[in-house]
Amino acid sequence: MKNILVVMNLQNGLITTPEKTALSQKIIELTQKHIFDRVVCVKFVNRDDGVFPKYHRYYDMHKGKEIEIVDDLNVDLVINRSVYSCVSDEFIEKVTKINDGDNLVELFLCGIGTDTSILKSALDLFERDIKPLVLVDYCIPYDNSAITQLKGTKIMSQMISDKCIVHKEFTKAEDLQGIACIK
Repeated sequence: MKNILVVMNLQNGLITTPEKTALSQKIIELTQKHIFDRVVCVKFVNRDDGVFPKYHRYYDMHKGKEIEIVDDLNVDLVINRSVYSCVSDEFIEKVTKINDGDNLVELFLCGIGTDTSILKSALDLFERDIKPLVLVDYCIPYDNSAITQLKGTKIMSQMISDKCIVHKEFTKAEDLQGIACIK
C-alpha cells in the first residue's frame, strides 16, 4: 500500500488571495519533499452544461490558464472533475493503478475547499470504505474564513471520525508513521 496524497483544486484560477497563495506554496513544498509515494492532483473544470452554471451561475474555471495546476506542484497523476467530489469509478480505477493495482485502503487529502470539495470527497471515500485522512493544516475553504474552516473540519470529524482529521505538519516520510490506517 502506497501513501497517496490527493491535492484538490490547486489551480491558477482558484489562487485568488494571499492566504491561498501561502497554502499553495506550502503544498508545493510538501510535494517536493517526496514524503508521499504518489501525488494525485484533482482539477476542477467547469462544464457549460454542468451543475455550477445551472444552479450557481458560476461560469469560471472553464478553460485556459485558470484551470491549469500551479507551477512546481510535483504530481504523478492529474484527474479532472466537474462536481464537488473527486470520487468516481474512474478516479478509483486510476488511483488504484498508481497504487500498483492494490485496493485503496486510505488516501490523504488536502487543498482548497475544506467545506466543499474536500468535505464531499472525504465523505464519498468513507462510504466506499477508503479511509480519508484530511490534512487540515494543508487545507483552506474557498472563502478563506477561519469559521468556515472550523465548520468544515467539525462536520468531517462528526461524519468520518475525528481520527481522520490530521492536525500536523510534515517534514519527512517518517512523519506519516502513526497516522496510517489501522491494518
